[in-house]
Amino acid sequence: MTWDSAVDRENWTEEGDDCAGERKVPELLAEQVEAADLLLINKIDIAGPEQTKTARAVARAINNKAGIFETKFGEISPSDILGPPFGEKAVLVKEEKGGQSSSHDHGSCEDPGCTDSSHDHSHDHGSCEDPGCADPDCEDPDCADTSHSHAHSTSTENLGITNFVYKSDRPFNSPRLLGLLNRWPVPIKEELNIIQLKEASEEGIEMEDGSTEKSPFVGVLRSKGFCWLSPVVWDDQVGDSWRHDTAMFWSHAGKHFSINTAGKWWGSIPKDTIKDYFVGRMTEYERIMREDWVSDEWGDRRQELVFIGAGIDEDAIAKALDECLCTDAEYDQYRADLQDYRKSNVAIDTESAL
Repeated sequence: MTWDSAVDRENWTEEGDDCAGERKVPELLAEQVEAADLLLINKIDIAGPEQTKTARAVARAINNKAGIFETKFGEISPSDILGPPFGEKAVLVKEEKGGQSSSHDHGSCEDPGCTDSSHDHSHDHGSCEDPGCADPDCEDPDCADTSHSHAHSTSTENLGITNFVYKSDRPFNSPRLLGLLNRWPVPIKEELNIIQLKEASEEGIEMEDGSTEKSPFVGVLRSKGFCWLSPVVWDDQVGDSWRHDTAMFWSHAGKHFSINTAGKWWGSIPKDTIKDYFVGRMTEYERIMREDWVSDEWGDRRQELVFIGAGIDEDAIAKALDECLCTDAEYDQYRADLQDYRKSNVAIDTESAL
């Protein structure tokens, strides 16, 4: 089941904020693409070759493991979705009922030895089946059988779509990061044009107020991950001391950007206690200790953000984010504030006990 907008989903948006629904749809779509085992790019007859290539390249950049099929009217063989056993069973049922077999429900026969002229061998679901072509994103018009009804898709490399992971074991200075995010360039065009986006990443992009913004984040299509923000005021009542133990989830897709709480860092509880959460799943505990644990001092608190975009400059993005990290002096102050905070909490607990 699908919804026209996030506004239709209960508790997805603030009451009365109709715009919020539209902002969250891109994030929903991006998360669906990321989690998919198989992706269908439908209505390729309406989209046209260029937009289809763009959609395929973006989908492949977001999810490089899923199978991708280009379709018209959502037509695809059940065996492509569920695997050969289902397809074989479907054919058998048709034979038992006296119907024509080998049609695979969308009019294409996948038997390479089949000579039945009544079977359609056009394979127009969007994947090149030439056994001599080793490149799944091949664009060579002379490659394989030119009678295939699909066009070879443009690779992500050819469109300049790349990705990288930004990591750091220092917290962000919250006000500086907020200042950077407030300057995040929001595109005003509704149609995604990768070529224009690549040019804009170099020359600047037109903003909603009519100005031209040049930013290393212009070409970013999707970014997500965990981030660590330093508290500004170490007070449980009016401050944000909770930031020390709280992991933040950074999620951006298209025009929507959000940073929300994502639960506690594992480092906020004793290491021995963590094991209690992984009874029967010790391999995951070992992975966390091996891959996520930064140090005994800070546990798994860290920055780990994935950026996907067209013509993006990894060094420029990393530099902009590095400037938001706590300086040496701020890092030392963080430690001192944390020590004072812990002492004050111990004093309060002692008073309560008395």
